[in-house]
Amino acid sequence: MRLDQSIIAGLSELGDVPAYLQHVIKAGVVSTVDTQMIIDASDCHAVAQGKAVASDARTPFGPIEERVEKIQRTISAEGFYGGNFHALVREFGSLLFGMIASDAQQAEVASWHETGIAQFGGFLMADAGGSSIQQWNTVFVSDGEMLALDVDKVWIIEGHRLNYGSVSAASTQKLYPTSILVPPDEFGKLKKTAVGAPFLDGSLQLGNVSGKVTVPKSRMLTGGGLASTSIFLSKVRPRFVRALMAHVKWLDANGKISLSPQQRSSATALEALAKAYYHGLVEKKPSLPVALALKFTSNRLLLDLVTTEAASDPSIQRDLMAFTRMEGSSYRCLFEIYSKVKIR
Repeated sequence: MRLDQSIIAGLSELGDVPAYLQHVIKAGVVSTVDTQMIIDASDCHAVAQGKAVASDARTPFGPIEERVEKIQRTISAEGFYGGNFHALVREFGSLLFGMIASDAQQAEVASWHETGIAQFGGFLMADAGGSSIQQWNTVFVSDGEMLALDVDKVWIIEGHRLNYGSVSAASTQKLYPTSILVPPDEFGKLKKTAVGAPFLDGSLQLGNVSGKVTVPKSRMLTGGGLASTSIFLSKVRPRFVRALMAHVKWLDANGKISLSPQQRSSATALEALAKAYYHGLVEKKPSLPVALALKFTSNRLLLDLVTTEAASDPSIQRDLMAFTRMEGSSYRCLFEIYSKVKIR
């Protein structure tokens, strides 16, 4: 079983994978594999589904997840416009913050909003230094009970408007990033600039954030442990894929793009696969490989819409290409899938 077959076999356990979507996956693997993957030519296991959890450990959707479900229905009716994209991302942020912040930290942030000290918060991940943490410019150094934080983050959603943020930073003491909550008084010292033309008919702007701040060690977000980010992405990526496919179908229904019957059925099938996966999380543990496979497939289908000119409007093409970089590029997804499914 090769890598494309591994992805298709894993997704097939969730539901139907139409022939055109299989073609998109195969073509995507061929165009994305790196030199090491070609040289290895390793056989692969099927992308593994999450293991079942005990019946007494099963939990229904929480309040945030229920709000995401409501937003998903709105996106199906209205697309990402009218603030729907921002609403979805805001709930994703709330889900992550609830996993990594202490109760006291969550209460403090809530108080900033209630008192009007802050309106907009965000997660600052993409770094100006590069994709690998070893390349990051955003680093912190401990000085007693304080942290000296150098910030150099790019392409942050509404980054130029943020009042506070959770900054993902590197240090010489750790091989993995640390999230640090920067409150409004310190965040205000950072330079914030809009970057590039906006997306989604001018409603979505990205911004860069840079500068130096000092915060107490108590601002470190350490809840959830090392696995929290993987669990978060395993839950969020499929929800994002479902939303993307709903947006694509809305664009098609409203004459903004023109899908072929095969592309339309592929978008519908992928939307159903993503929904089946994350609804199954009530009974199964999150599976990072499945989440990666869904995002990889979504990326390749969106790019297919661009290359075939099903989306002919340059601004919509740009939107769709940008979405392929959010929550995992094609290469990053495929690289991580390969590392988990290849037979050693």
